Amino acid sequence: MPASLPLDLSQCLFRVLQEALHNAVRHSQVDFVEVALWGSPGEIHLHVRDSGVGFDPEAASSHAGLGLVSMKERIGLVHGTIEIRSKPQAGTIITCRGPIPRTAPQAEDRVLSPLRKHGVTTLHVSR
Repeated sequence: MPASLPLDLSQCLFRVLQEALHNAVRHSQVDFVEVALWGSPGEIHLHVRDSGVGFDPEAASSHAGLGLVSMKERIGLVHGTIEIRSKPQAGTIITCRGPIPRTAPQAEDRVLSPLRKHGVTTLHVSR
């Protein structure tokens, strides 16, 4: 895990995570959501999974709310990628990848710092 991230990337991942958790609470009908965050050389990864009611991504894309659209737009602004996998009655998995520029100015990572101090890179969120 990198010591710090560019501010725009950390804010993007925070907002994507916030929207993913909001959607899980609002739509998935589950009490447990798995969140994992890890780094690899030059990249940071975010993985959000629930085992809720799921949805049909193709059907949702034709009338997608602002939540899914904003997640895709946000990650695109930092030159990252997002994959949203779901099936009715089979839960949802959202996976993001954000590149960490080698020459970008580093800002204090406001998203990860409090967690990293305690060695946390995986969160289990329950209602």
